[in-house]
Amino acid sequence: MRHIRRHAILLIITLMIIIHAIDRLAIVILLEDIKHDLDLSDAQLGFLSGFAFVALYVLAGIPMAYLSDRSNRSKLIGSALMVIGGMTMLCGMAQNFVQLAFARCGLGISASPCVPAAHSIIADIYPPSQRTTALSITECGFFVGSFIGLWVCGWIATDYGWRAAFIAVGILPILLSFVVFTFMRDPVRTTKSQKEIKLGFKESLGTIIGVPAVRWYVVGSSLAVFALAAMMTWLPTLMIRSYDMTRTEAGGLIGAINGVGGLVVTILVGVMADRLARRDNRWNLWIPASLFALSAPFAALTFLSDTPTSILIYFAISASLVPACSAPIISYSQQIMPSNVHAMITALIFLMLNIVGFGAGPLIVGAFSDFLTPIVGQQEALQQALLYLAAPALFVGGCFVAVGSYLSVNTKAAGAVTQAG
Repeated sequence: MRHIRRHAILLIITLMIIIHAIDRLAIVILLEDIKHDLDLSDAQLGFLSGFAFVALYVLAGIPMAYLSDRSNRSKLIGSALMVIGGMTMLCGMAQNFVQLAFARCGLGISASPCVPAAHSIIADIYPPSQRTTALSITECGFFVGSFIGLWVCGWIATDYGWRAAFIAVGILPILLSFVVFTFMRDPVRTTKSQKEIKLGFKESLGTIIGVPAVRWYVVGSSLAVFALAAMMTWLPTLMIRSYDMTRTEAGGLIGAINGVGGLVVTILVGVMADRLARRDNRWNLWIPASLFALSAPFAALTFLSDTPTSILIYFAISASLVPACSAPIISYSQQIMPSNVHAMITALIFLMLNIVGFGAGPLIVGAFSDFLTPIVGQQEALQQALLYLAAPALFVGGCFVAVGSYLSVNTKAAGAVTQAG
């Protein structure tokens, strides 16, 4: 019965990640429509798809994670889902850039507690030997959500307009919130000592930041996500703008690539990491290092290509490898940290990943595209701006090599914190 209960919780969390991805990424396939309807620049579109969401998402994430480590996580997730639905609908009602930016900021705040609270719950209901696989399953929700968000929103926008697409997908998190409130119970925490329970906000941050390995893998992951986020944000627009694809075609193809490729690779990486980590926990770091390094040349080839087929093939390889690294990284962070900072460590990792990756990536590419448009034309400008994304990925492998040098074989949480101090 206990196994059934925890698998049911995992299913609800995965559904939450799916819906979170749909609402967050719906704007990606709608950028070209929003651009013409509201008369916006590419830099403004990059801000809306990136920083407008992540700025408050990450700022609110730290206090929300602290609250998650000390309150009922299930009720927090249920409440957040209701607000996510409302903010997504408001995006469809926006009449100008400022209103849409405020709605996206509100969406970021409301979404901030969901993932840290979910990862904290998984750390409490699954043992370390199964945790990476469990996290990989939830991460697959991102790929399923990206497929649904891109394809379905593209289809709805084609027939009913971009506003209707936002309103339609805004209903989903509200429906799931009722499921969370009705069926999901907060599991017992695995905190083992009064010292851990009494750890305050500053002490929690100090404990996490004091571990050198954490600093290095956050930097490495951020650089990798910088390239991935910009590609995912702007590739549908590139295919529509430069290769005459319809919204439905671009959303369906790119969504399927994210959904199928990312799902399969993420599950395989999660299972492999759990098995290898039984001999040496550092496999949870070595595997991401290898995948990040492998993805860099394919990211470059994506935007050096001049046919839609070759662009999508190279994108499929790169986009499948990078997100699969998330589960091993989060799993290892849960193992080397005390149990009452599990949500906090996830929030800190996501803070950097979102600011550098999902925040700066789309914005910088949009600004580069605006800069290059008078020089090479609008169709060529966006593809050239995307080409620069391969460079940050070259530094990722070195960051993860540095991580391994700080950690001993099978480092435990208490030992890691002791070494850091």
